[in-house]
Amino acid sequence: MKKRNMKWQVLAPMVGLVLVVSAEARAQDSVVGTSTGNFGVTGQFVVSSDLQGQIGYTSVSGPGDQFFILLRPAADYFLKENLSLGGSVLLGTTIRNGDDSLAVGLGVRAGYNIPMNEMVSVWPKLGLSLVHSDGIFGFGNDTYLEVALSAPFLVHVAPHFFIGGGPGLITQIGDDTAATLHVSALIGGYF
Repeated sequence: MKKRNMKWQVLAPMVGLVLVVSAEARAQDSVVGTSTGNFGVTGQFVVSSDLQGQIGYTSVSGPGDQFFILLRPAADYFLKENLSLGGSVLLGTTIRNGDDSLAVGLGVRAGYNIPMNEMVSVWPKLGLSLVHSDGIFGFGNDTYLEVALSAPFLVHVAPHFFIGGGPGLITQIGDDTAATLHVSALIGGYF
């Protein structure tokens, strides 16, 4: 029960930040003049880092509750207006009872930017990665396929710069299978 409340404690400030920044940006819109109209343009290159912190239970039996730290530096290119194709690198570790573990991976992903208003957009992405782990998700020393779905809300705080966060689902497919729901934070820029 305590860990479930911790998820809401992480999610609530993130949602509040998005709402406050969006409301403040709308109030200053006539002065600042930034908009999502620049994001998602054909030929645009985006660099971002998806930082995920997860606390909770995965569907793998054995290791129990784990704290995850996953870094996914990524680059995306908009092939058409709002349609992106990109790649990412996975570097991750878990902190749990017993030995900590490590994972590395390389993946591709596709996304579609959906403008909500002048300052906020949603950028859902679907990715496929090949990952090697020494036990990060309860698997042994194993290589597996990872399918990731995320839907971060982006706040375009300045021209060519955004912050955001949102829900996601990661499924590992190999000798064993695991699924993890999470909330992730995102920071990035584009040119």
